[in-house]
Amino acid sequence: MKTTATQYPWTEELERTVVHSLATSFGLDFLLFKDKVGGEVDTINNARQGIWASGKEKQRYENREPYDSDKYHDKYVEKKDSIYKKTGENDKISQQKGMLHDAYRDTTMARNDPRDLDHVISAKEIHNDPGRVLAELDGVELANQSSNLQSTHQSINRSMGETSIDDYLAKLPELIENHEKSLAGHQKRLASMPRDTPAQQHEARQLEDKIRKKEEKIKALKSVDSEAMRQRDKEAREPYNQQINQKYYTSSKFWKQTAGASAVAGLNMGTRQMLGLIMAEAWFELREQLPKTLEKLKTNFGLDAFMTSMQQTLQGIWQRIKLRFKDFLTSFKDGAFAGILGSATTTLFNVFATTQKMAIKIIRELWGSLVKAVKLLIFNPQQLPFVDLCKAVTAILSVGAATVAGTMIYTQLLPLCNFPFGSELASFASALVTGLITLGLNYFLLYSRLADKVWAFVDALMPHASSVRKFQAINAELDRYLTELGRIELNLDADELAEFAQQLASCNDELQRGLLLKEEIAKRDIELPYKIGNSASTRKWLASLVK
Repeated sequence: MKTTATQYPWTEELERTVVHSLATSFGLDFLLFKDKVGGEVDTINNARQGIWASGKEKQRYENREPYDSDKYHDKYVEKKDSIYKKTGENDKISQQKGMLHDAYRDTTMARNDPRDLDHVISAKEIHNDPGRVLAELDGVELANQSSNLQSTHQSINRSMGETSIDDYLAKLPELIENHEKSLAGHQKRLASMPRDTPAQQHEARQLEDKIRKKEEKIKALKSVDSEAMRQRDKEAREPYNQQINQKYYTSSKFWKQTAGASAVAGLNMGTRQMLGLIMAEAWFELREQLPKTLEKLKTNFGLDAFMTSMQQTLQGIWQRIKLRFKDFLTSFKDGAFAGILGSATTTLFNVFATTQKMAIKIIRELWGSLVKAVKLLIFNPQQLPFVDLCKAVTAILSVGAATVAGTMIYTQLLPLCNFPFGSELASFASALVTGLITLGLNYFLLYSRLADKVWAFVDALMPHASSVRKFQAINAELDRYLTELGRIELNLDADELAEFAQQLASCNDELQRGLLLKEEIAKRDIELPYKIGNSASTRKWLASLVK
C-alpha cells in the first residue's frame, strides 16, 4: 500500500485549498484558475484554448501580422546588441574550450560538432501564441531572450524545424527509422557502383560522403535525451509564461475588463483583487518549486526541514515579486500597501519559523490522527477506491493540522486584521500554512524514518499482502468475467434477476406468486415438462420422477 500511496498526487489537494482561498479571500473567481470555459474577462489560459470573452481581442488575434521567419532570425541577428548574436558568440567560445553543454543531449558538445543555436520554444509558436498577443508583448524579443536559446547539434536543430519539443520527441523514432532506411539504400547502391573511370570514382566518393553525413545525423538524433530535452523546454516556458502573465494581469486593459465584469465597483475591489494576484503569483511560483523540494527531502523526510525549506523558498519568491509589482506597491496610497505586505510577509515567515520549531510537538499532538491515517491506508475498512482513500487520509490530516496549528497561526496573524485587507491576507496565509503542514504530514507518513519503521512492521505482519491483493484483483476480474459470460451465454441479467426476486418476495399469496412465475417463464421462453394449471399433467410429471 505504501508503494501505491506514493504515486498519488498529494500536492493537488494543496492546490485546491490555496486556489479556493484565493478565490474566496480576494474575489478572484473570475480569473478561472482551473481553466473553466467562459467567463466575462479574457484570461491567458482561455485565449490559448480559443475561448475569448471579448470580440475585439479575438479579432485582434485573428488579424495578427503573419509569421515572418526572417524577422525572428536573420533580421534580428543583424542587430548589433542582439541577445541571439551574443549568445552564439559566447557559446562558440565555450565549445572551443570544450565547456559547452548541450541540454538536448545532456552532454558536453565536442569541439568539432556542427552547432546551431535553437529557439527552445519555436519562434513560430511564440508568434502565434494567443497569450502573447493578448498581453501585447513583442514576439521577437520573447523568442530571442537567453532563457529560450539553446546550442545543440545542427542535425537536431534542423530536424526540429518549427515543431514543439513534445511533438518532435513523438515523431523522433519514425524520423530515425526513415533516415536508417535511406542510409541502407545508399549503402546498397554504393556496393554495386562501378569505379572504373575517374567520373565513376568521383560519383562513388560523393555517395560515400553522403553516407558519412547520414550516419552522423542518425548518431546525433539517437543521442537525444528525451527527459533532459523536456526539462529544458520546461525551463524555457516558465519565464516565458511568467512574463506574459505579469504583463497582462497588471495591464490597464485587463483591469478595465475586470472592472466591467466585477459585481463590486470601485477602487477598493480592484485593489483587493490586485493583492490577490500578487498572492496568486507567489503561489504559482511556489507550486513550480514544490516537486523539486519534495524530491530532495524524500530520503528521511522531516517536517521541520520541510517547513524551513518552504520558508526559504517563499523568501526568495517574495524578493522577486516585489520587483515585478513594484510600481503598484509604491504608487498606491504613498506606498501604504508595500508596508502592509511587508508586515504580512514578515509575519508569515515567523509562522514558518515557529512551525519548524514546533515540528516535534505537532507530530506528537497529531499522533492519533497519523495512526488513524496509517490504519486507513493499510486496512481500508470501507473499501474505498484508491483516489477516495487518499482523499480521506488527507482529510484526516488536514483536520488535525488545522486544529493543532490553527491557534498558533491565528495568534500570530491576528495583528494583520488591523490593516486594510489584512483579514484577507491573514485568511490566505492561514490556508497556505495549514495546507503546507498537511502536505508535510502526508510525506511524513510515507517517507520519514518513523514511518519507515511502521511500514516495515506492517510488511512483517503481512508478508503475503501483495499476493493477497493480487488474488483479490484476480477474483474481482473473474467475477466480472463470469457475470458477463452468464449474461451472454445464458441470457442472464443480474439486475433483472434481482428485480424478479424482489417482486417474488413481495407477493402476498400463492395466486400472485403463480401468475408472476407464469409471466416470467413465458418471457424467458422456458420449456416446462408439465402444463401450468393442469393438475393431471403435473401428477404425471411427478410420477415419472419416481420411476
